[in-house]
Amino acid sequence: MIKRITAANENLTAGRTREQAQAYWADSHGKLVSNRRNLEQYYHYFSLPEAYEHEPKPTFIGISMFWHEDPLVVNAPGSNNDWRPVLPDDAQLFDRTDRWPRDDQHAVIFGEEHVLIDGETRPGMVNAIFMVNRKPGLDHRDFFDHWLNVHGPLTSKLPGLRRYAQCHGALEAFQMANMTHDGWSELWFDDYASFQRAVASPEWQAMQEDARTLFQPQMGIVIGTEYVQKDHTWKPRDYGALSMSEDEIRARLQNEGYRTLAADPSAPAKIKAAAAAEMLGVWTPEHLVTLDESRIDARPER
Repeated sequence: MIKRITAANENLTAGRTREQAQAYWADSHGKLVSNRRNLEQYYHYFSLPEAYEHEPKPTFIGISMFWHEDPLVVNAPGSNNDWRPVLPDDAQLFDRTDRWPRDDQHAVIFGEEHVLIDGETRPGMVNAIFMVNRKPGLDHRDFFDHWLNVHGPLTSKLPGLRRYAQCHGALEAFQMANMTHDGWSELWFDDYASFQRAVASPEWQAMQEDARTLFQPQMGIVIGTEYVQKDHTWKPRDYGALSMSEDEIRARLQNEGYRTLAADPSAPAKIKAAAAAEMLGVWTPEHLVTLDESRIDARPER
């Protein structure tokens, strides 16, 4: 199975704290991205505040994890309308400043999953995700073989480890996508305290000794809990629009600060029509998007 992850940090010029950026990612940006037609599953992992106080520290505030019908064809034909409003929303949420180096700005990886410990997961568990690159001089074949068959058994001995998966970079993706890393690992624990106990263990030190022979020192790190954005139960949202009259929609727009839309006589009918067609991309107190021909893309005027 090939899945994709993208990691990012907050746009420091947007005025949001780290926690506020994570909340917007989950409650608004992620809801908009979920409308992608070829997107089957979509999860988030957001770095915990306490993880920034200990080693290893997160390098990203979170990641998105995607499962597509065809994982190597992200922009599927006929889905441009779904993607049109996402890019400007991405730019205002995440750090996309024009500077160098950009290795702390984002990560993009297509990975083939190899499960070494197939334990069950539950809400509230901590997933420590490490995005890695191979040391110079190692080809992918030797790198993946050692990671799986030597480093994997060492990691599997960590105390409290409930689930463990390696996601090796899909070789075909290196030719088709701007891959930033050679893969990532996922280490699941009951909670953050359990993860910290593992970090303090002799087994962690043995794993780290081998890691120094395998990985480049700089890694992308996210240590957080799972947020399910889209799974097999997902359906397009109407955000309450179908149960509201046009006057009620106008009043809600006004209350949420969408003053220009509230003053547009045609806006409530357009919003209801988009909702009826399952094309209301998102409607939160921070962003309203329609994916039909009305092409509304509005933010509150505060």
